[in-house]
Amino acid sequence: MTTTLLLIRHGLTDWNMAQRWQGHADIPLNETGRQQAASLASRLAGWPIEAIISSDLQRCAQTAVALAAPHHLQPIFTPHWRERHVGDFEGLTTDEVQTRFPELWANSSRGFVDPPNGEAFPALRQRVLAAYDTVLADFNNRMVAIVSHGGTLHTVIREVIGLNGEVYGRFSLRGNTGLSVIEVTSRGAYLTRLNDTSHLENGRAGD
Repeated sequence: MTTTLLLIRHGLTDWNMAQRWQGHADIPLNETGRQQAASLASRLAGWPIEAIISSDLQRCAQTAVALAAPHHLQPIFTPHWRERHVGDFEGLTTDEVQTRFPELWANSSRGFVDPPNGEAFPALRQRVLAAYDTVLADFNNRMVAIVSHGGTLHTVIREVIGLNGEVYGRFSLRGNTGLSVIEVTSRGAYLTRLNDTSHLENGRAGD
């Protein structure tokens, strides 16, 4: 018996294109993001998805609604799957963060950056893993799609594959509507797919 979790990053936003830190800012999908969500929905239309859980922020909610339509499901929206709250970084580009917080950025060689007035990594980890455990308890032996954010999904995946807690995971979830898959069996959890964006190939929904 296997519980299958489809971890899906939301579609593209204008802030993604500008490389702005979004955090809890409620930025909607842009036109490309909506096309990406439609391409993902078409790809997964025949998959036996029994529930769709989504961050309540617009960029995820809009992606989840598109995904849910072929399955005649109503997404479950929750703040527990929101992106990390990035505090004073919110709305800034990475270049602006480096300029305004040079010492903080210089000390982030291991990949961990704690934005002032934001959510520290231990708090993010605790929140996200609690949400992950809730899904496993509520949807045992079923296929569930989780529509969330890069930082949030990264936190789940690095835990599943057992990365050293002192170093940020050296893998990318950069692709909007990227699909990662975790299969949970009696022998443990396994990452079987990482950041798959093949539904965006051949010009179907941009890069």
